[in-house]
Amino acid sequence: MMENKMDDLWDKTDDLEKMVEQNLRNLNRDLGKVKAEKASLLAEEQRLKRELYECQEGIEKMDRYSSKALDEGNEEDVRRFQEKKSVMTANLSDLQAAYQFASSKSQEMNPILDNLVADIRELESIKRNKF
Repeated sequence: MMENKMDDLWDKTDDLEKMVEQNLRNLNRDLGKVKAEKASLLAEEQRLKRELYECQEGIEKMDRYSSKALDEGNEEDVRRFQEKKSVMTANLSDLQAAYQFASSKSQEMNPILDNLVADIRELESIKRNKF
């Protein structure tokens, strides 16, 4: 009788250990996916930030060119530079919106990463202390 109870206890322990191991594998797999997604979002955010900066620089450059052309009395160049600036300004708005979106998505990943890491640590602690 006592032997049966001990066998049942060992079976439950084995089942619990297997469950912890499986959960750890799943969480580590999920952590890898989330880290990869976060890295992708950060790369996109940096790319958009660079494009945003370049667009702002281009707008400032067109302002300088336009001002210089105006000083020289070259109305055709002034118009051409202002048209380019107008296109860049429209693009700037799109880039700002895309950058803000990418930045917010990247920030949304932080709590998810933190939770996964905390869950993994908790299960590893259980595994160390119980088995």
